[in-house]
Amino acid sequence: MNQADSYFLYWGKAKPAADCGPQYHLLPFHSLDVAAVGVAYLRQSGSLLRSCCQFLHCTEDVFLSWAAFFLALHDLGKFSEAFQSQRPDLIQHLQNRAPNPAKQYDVRHDSLGYWLWKDDLARLVSPNIGLDCSHDGKAAVVCWMRAVTGHHGMPPISNGSAERFFLRGDKQAAAEYTMAMAQLLLSDEAKNIATGLDGKAFLQASEILSWWFAGVTVLADWLGSNTTYFPYHDAPQELAQYWPQALGKAADALSAAGVLPASVQPGQSLQDFFPYIENPSPLQYWAATVPIPPAPQIYLLEDVTGAGKTEAAMMLAYRLMAEGLAEGFFIGLPTMATANAMYKRVAGVYQRLFAGDANLVLAHGHKGLVDEFARSVLPADSAESDPAQLDETASARCSAWLADHSKRALLASAGVGTIDQALLAVLHSKHQSLRLIGLFNKVLVVDEVHACDAYMQGLLEVLLEFHARADGSVILLSATLPSKMKQALLNAFARGRNQARAPALQASAYPLATRWHDGQQMLMEEPLASRANVSRTVQVHYEADQTKVFDYVRGALAQGKCVGWIRNTVADAMSAYACLAPTLDEGQVILFHARFAMSDRLAKEEQVLECFGEKSNHDVRRGRLMIATQVAEQSLDVDFDILLTDLAPIDRVLQRAGRLHRHIRDVHGNRLLAAGAVDGRPAPCLWVVGPQWVEHPRADWYGELFPKAQYVYPHHGQLWLTARILLQGRFSMPADARSMIEAVFSGDEEIPLTLEKSALEAEGQVIADLSVAQQNTLKVDGGYIRGDQGDWWSEAKTPSRLGEETREVMLAKWIDDELYPWVDGAWAYSMVKIAARQISEEALPVDAGKQATLLRLKQTLPSQGKWCLLLPLSLGPDGVWRGQAWAAGNARSGTKPALVTWLYDADFGLRMEASDAVGAASD
Repeated sequence: MNQADSYFLYWGKAKPAADCGPQYHLLPFHSLDVAAVGVAYLRQSGSLLRSCCQFLHCTEDVFLSWAAFFLALHDLGKFSEAFQSQRPDLIQHLQNRAPNPAKQYDVRHDSLGYWLWKDDLARLVSPNIGLDCSHDGKAAVVCWMRAVTGHHGMPPISNGSAERFFLRGDKQAAAEYTMAMAQLLLSDEAKNIATGLDGKAFLQASEILSWWFAGVTVLADWLGSNTTYFPYHDAPQELAQYWPQALGKAADALSAAGVLPASVQPGQSLQDFFPYIENPSPLQYWAATVPIPPAPQIYLLEDVTGAGKTEAAMMLAYRLMAEGLAEGFFIGLPTMATANAMYKRVAGVYQRLFAGDANLVLAHGHKGLVDEFARSVLPADSAESDPAQLDETASARCSAWLADHSKRALLASAGVGTIDQALLAVLHSKHQSLRLIGLFNKVLVVDEVHACDAYMQGLLEVLLEFHARADGSVILLSATLPSKMKQALLNAFARGRNQARAPALQASAYPLATRWHDGQQMLMEEPLASRANVSRTVQVHYEADQTKVFDYVRGALAQGKCVGWIRNTVADAMSAYACLAPTLDEGQVILFHARFAMSDRLAKEEQVLECFGEKSNHDVRRGRLMIATQVAEQSLDVDFDILLTDLAPIDRVLQRAGRLHRHIRDVHGNRLLAAGAVDGRPAPCLWVVGPQWVEHPRADWYGELFPKAQYVYPHHGQLWLTARILLQGRFSMPADARSMIEAVFSGDEEIPLTLEKSALEAEGQVIADLSVAQQNTLKVDGGYIRGDQGDWWSEAKTPSRLGEETREVMLAKWIDDELYPWVDGAWAYSMVKIAARQISEEALPVDAGKQATLLRLKQTLPSQGKWCLLLPLSLGPDGVWRGQAWAAGNARSGTKPALVTWLYDADFGLRMEASDAVGAASD
């Protein structure tokens, strides 16, 4: 080793000068730490390594050599004078000079490293180290450089020049370092990796693999920056000596991280996972016995609500894993409440799926709030905060990202969460590449697929394409799914398998199991019977008279029935609660919607499951009423004697009807478990609350009765068609399911001329939403590149759903001139979401002391309150908590910002004092 090697004059990581111990970690050593973690991760992630080798037609050792070399170049930008000058003391110490003031650090080092390669190193170094210098070869190498330099969670900025940031000596040091890495890590076979493919095929493979290799680099950078395993090394050392040491440390770091796949428990049966299933449903039996072909595959399982689709999906996922086609699973659901419920169902099963320790993590915006979800996946690290450095350190990025367990779920062997967490993998979202790595070789299970609107369906189609391109398998579950949507989802998966489209749907049977994989000329569509206890006829009573509706509810409660009413907006749910609660006993009625502080919402969810869930009995159900929004519509295992629903599209009505007589019970409401038991309650009757039926409605036919819900379900022609079907007075499941869905959603049925305007506007919005989805999503072809999107979004602002913008509001309470969380000691439990137009800005207190207290508190909130808003509440003499905030104005409508007084309590939730002017927010 030549002690004068110039690349040893650059620091890669540094502590604040006041800290004891080594003050810096030399850049070559940090780079090798990261490369070692990446190689160790790939070596122990067999499916990812095999996939990379298959794409590039090379052996594992050859690819690991290739990967190690490029990973070691991830921090080339740190050779810049601009980066190094953040610590003038270290430049003085290492290079015996003062920093050059002309080199300002105003572009981050990830982009600087990419520009350096593009502008200088590709030309200077590539020929000397034997990399392919053909046109396609150069373009392919650039794909790998974008992947590794994009280790801050997004691709480097595409256009820019390194000249303004590097001294001539910096460039020379980077070139010498790159050649040293090639000599150490890049085998002769790896240098010729492109020879196994023609130029265009090598470029295409590099573009595709860059998406996942970027995720490997992010993870490797985080773990390779953990000083617990990679302590600072500030003295030059032979690189050939340091490299094996780094590999050993990497093995220890990965072992502690919990990000590697767990082995699958062999030989398990449906009864091993679900002992309570004595007689599997036809769908469950099919899932347990259907032959599993050795190929990536997509399933679409359709059956009535309560038919056991979750158990069938878990069995299929297990069998795919047992056949070596997957190493884990992620279940995506439409809402936080459904994710919470699914987590509890899967929690008792997942350990039986795996032979070793496996992580089960819940993923949605707030699941870290529940103690049982607080298990850590990645190890903690000591702080690296150095005020002299403008860059956010890798350990800080890791800690911030993992502080939200929703992201961790995609790295765990088993994950459950809202579908948003998976959709973010294909949006221009920071750290999306780590989500893609987390989903790699997992079975992606999407429940309640029909709940996706046009925009989310567009995102889901892109996710299916990415997942299929990575040889992933998919299971889609739905009780009710229009054929157009089915075909579009199948086509998306087929595109990921390099097919123009999937074979056309043929079967109209229901229930139905559909499957497709490479080589199938026709879909496998297998009609199934449904479980006897969910095959039934439901009577329907359509009611427009609100007085009769309220009288019916009161009468049913007086008879000891348990009643549920699912409404279409928070405002309508609150209105019904305000009308009924004063006439009922305390605690007799539960209001359940999304505008509660998180602690109260979780408590409501538990209360709903306790009173109306599978294990509820006569004593807790008798005379109880739940008034809820769509949060209770799907995947919550609740059962009502009497159920009402506001008029909604037919798929939503059928979902809600699945909560009516869901379990077999006696006449008193106690659960009957004996085989062949028959429900002792009167025949189920669904009350549908809607506008007066007319053959020739006015344009405001729906909006007059539901002025806010008309914006939730804007296609009033579909609502009119739904009402026409329901006026027949009954429907049978599963016999009528397919015909009802197609009658409303196929577009073949005529609707009244007066409703055509709303229909055209709704259909136009669908087209617009699909266009936005197309614009917002990534394109697998072309590779990991910034493109025309400019800077990628932060995760807090990435739109996995369209619709009205919402804000997270932190509820606080004034006590003796100090602000405290609404839930003692827990800001996270004190959050509530609300439309951004209703609460757009804090109202600062008039009192200067209180104002200072509020501003000081904001600095302690996540991201210093950048993505949330504080609403301080004061307890009035009437015992009511009140607070004020500014509501946004609207230039188009001529309204000005207004100061609004808000009330909060655990019964009603958050509401305006005078009138709750709720807009389109549905829950």
